[in-house]
Parts: sequence; C-alpha cells; structure tokens
Amino acid sequence: MEFNRLFDIFEYQAEHHPLKLSIAEKVDGAWKGYSTIEVVEKCKAVSNGLYGYGIRPGDKIAIISTNRPAWNIVDVGMMAIGAINVPMYPNISIADYLYIFNNAEIKLAFVGDRQLFEKINSIKSQIPSLEKIYTFNKVESADHWTDILLEGEPFEKEIDSIKNGIWEDDLATIIYTSGTTGTPKGVMLSHKNITSNAKAGAHVLPVTPDMRILSTLPLCHIFERMVCYLFFYVGVSVYYGEK
Repeated sequence: MEFNRLFDIFEYQAEHHPLKLSIAEKVDGAWKGYSTIEVVEKCKAVSNGLYGYGIRPGDKIAIISTNRPAWNIVDVGMMAIGAINVPMYPNISIADYLYIFNNAEIKLAFVGDRQLFEKINSIKSQIPSLEKIYTFNKVESADHWTDILLEGEPFEKEIDSIKNGIWEDDLATIIYTSGTTGTPKGVMLSHKNITSNAKAGAHVLPVTPDMRILSTLPLCHIFERMVCYLFFYVGVSVYYGEK
C-alpha cells in the first residue's frame, strides 16, 4: 500500500502504523475515538452510503464544521468515490456560503451543529444543486451524518473500479479563498499537491509513531489538513478538542 492518493491514508496507516486510537475527540470530558481499523471501516461505510445515495466522481460535497473525527472520515470516504471535498469555515457570511455553494455546484453538505444547519437550510432554496444537508451533531429535523453510513461492501466492485481510475494528479479538493480581493476564488488541488507536502513534511517535523498531537487550527485550512495527513502517514494519534 502506497500513500499516493489522499483516500489511501488510513489503509496505509493500517498496514504500516496501526493505532489503537487513530483520531479522537473529547466528549463529555472523556476522550473517545476510533482505532485505525475502525476508521478504515467507517470510511468504507461513507463511500458505500454516498455511492448508494447517487454520488458519482466529480460531484461536489461541502464540509462546514469544527474539527472532529467525522470530518476526516467523511473527507476520505467521499474522495474514495471520486467526489470533490469543498471545505468551508464555520464562521463566514451567509452571502459567501451562497456564492460558494452555487459556484461549486455543491450537491450535499455536512455541517457541524444546529446553527450551521439553520444557516445553510435558510438558503437551500437558492442553491439548485444542493439536495441534502447532514449534521455531525444530532439536530432535530435534520439528517445525521451516520444516516449515510452503509456497512458491508454492497458496491465493492463499483467503488474499486472508481478508485482504480483515480490518479494522484486528479482533482481532490477545491478550497475557496477568503474573498479579500473580491468574491472567493476556488483553488483546485490534486491528491499529489497535498500528499507530496505531507511526505516531505514527515522528514522535517519532529514527529514519530505513537506520538499524540492536539489539533487546533481548522481542518478547512489547507495547512492543518495537510499536517493531519502527515500525522496519519507517520502513525501519530490526532486529538481534537471538545465541541
């Protein structure tokens, strides 16, 4: 197993640096999370669920949330079927959300909490491409992110075919600028744009397998996202704060 595409990362970790706790968050004062093997299975369940829903290569999916294991799991799960992650900050204006959603033609959105759900839901009628909004926190009258999970391998052949056709130079994510020079601009990044930095950074940062790292910079920021991939690559446990 090589780490050439972003969605290879947890299977790479399972082969080279399997962890009892790969990613974790603080819930009610206690650290809870997933082992490497559990993360791999959750990512596969996301891929199966999204494929079963109708997501196909090239479809755009937004993640708007504070850092949490589900962010990484949905990120990897969607890219394994060729969907493009469009991450956004949880504190930008509704006008910017409306512009980015329409500009990128977002099909599904995963948001962190009730406040974000209400924000995006309030403009949903103005976004023709947006079909459904999932939440990471449980929110009344909203679909929870676990609703998309589909255990087992009902679409194993179809998903394997998609994965085998994705190359390191293919588009992985679109990250929008802050809009200080006008409307936000979408920056298109390939798998290799990020994996190459993660691999190179592993030779520079003083991290070793079985270390524990507390992540604080937002995952929608490309540096933090790349560094977390670096940590997963090396075999470092990543911890996120309490929500």
